Amino acid sequence: MGRAAVLTAGLLFASTTGAAQADPVYKSVDAQGHVTYSDRPNSSGARKADVSVQQADPAEAERLAKEHQLLKAEDDQRKKQQASDSRAKAQQEHDKETRCRVARNNYNNLKDVGRIYKLDADGNRVYMSDAEADAKRETARQVMTTACGA
Repeated sequence: MGRAAVLTAGLLFASTTGAAQADPVYKSVDAQGHVTYSDRPNSSGARKADVSVQQADPAEAERLAKEHQLLKAEDDQRKKQQASDSRAKAQQEHDKETRCRVARNNYNNLKDVGRIYKLDADGNRVYMSDAEADAKRETARQVMTTACGA
């Protein structure tokens, strides 16, 4: 156990006993220089030490608890906001990838097909002229470039 842990344990022990100020506390130092506090002398060199234990102020403890609660609530809210922002960003990325994939597929289909047609009101195929087909391909290429980037 480190010095701080022994000291803390000793002070904790001293503060949890019934009449802490009336009980004797002994301080001893071992050969390595480690200080130990105890309710019993654990070596012949142990000296009686005066340890005063102050009772906590209930109002201050309550104030600190409320402050901790507020800080925790703010931290929780910040984490929720970050998670929400992260989900929104992931959804935007997914939507962008979907738009890009659809635009790329449309462009590649128009580029690879020999003749492009539309359906009229009766459901009959009406083939586009070469100029109309080239314009449609160019429009599809521009849509793909916009959706996917350069």
